[in-house]
Amino acid sequence: MVPVTERANGRPDARRAQVRRHRRERQIIVFGVLLIGVAFAAIFAAGVYKGEIAGPISQPFVTPEGAFESNVTLVCPPPSSTAMAHKNVGVRVLNGTGISGLAGAVSTELDDRNYVIVSTSNWSRTYQDNVRLYFGPDGIRQAYTVARNFDGEVDMVLDNREGSLVDVVLGEAYESGNLRSELDAELAPGTSLTANAECLPASLITPEPAPRSLPDNPVDAEKADG
Repeated sequence: MVPVTERANGRPDARRAQVRRHRRERQIIVFGVLLIGVAFAAIFAAGVYKGEIAGPISQPFVTPEGAFESNVTLVCPPPSSTAMAHKNVGVRVLNGTGISGLAGAVSTELDDRNYVIVSTSNWSRTYQDNVRLYFGPDGIRQAYTVARNFDGEVDMVLDNREGSLVDVVLGEAYESGNLRSELDAELAPGTSLTANAECLPASLITPEPAPRSLPDNPVDAEKADG
């Protein structure tokens, strides 16, 4: 039987060899063009990502500052921060329950722990949960220091107040045993301040409106004088 790539006289089929050669040349050209196109696309994409080349769409690849959105409302304590000396933390205790004298009782216990009690009063509305703390950007470390004193869930709310005053709102779920013993290990001096849930830096959280009027905090006054 005669091989298909040879003539009957045993000589190679020159025409078929030429066809195969041309086919290989076309394949080399096609693959070369594809490789060049892929390389160009990669360079173009890198330039668009870096902002060096105007892309075909106007949507930026990087979220611009100020456009960050998240459902997280808990502000993180300052990095590597520890609990403050109680004498440097001013608090206002507010009774969000129908129990008479609750704010006074809790403020007495906090006063015994050397917190600066600015005032005590009834809250303007009822609070159903355990404890809620209101504080401003200058009182984040102070708020986390106060929060350690309470067992159970403590709701931390950042508002746009000035100064470091921390409002402590007592709710219907609060019980006398929810104030931890001073001997609790978590109240030891120098304890690191940490959040108990997912949190964000203050710069990425929209603060709530602060009360229209706040009592003067003697701790802030001392700082101003100093």
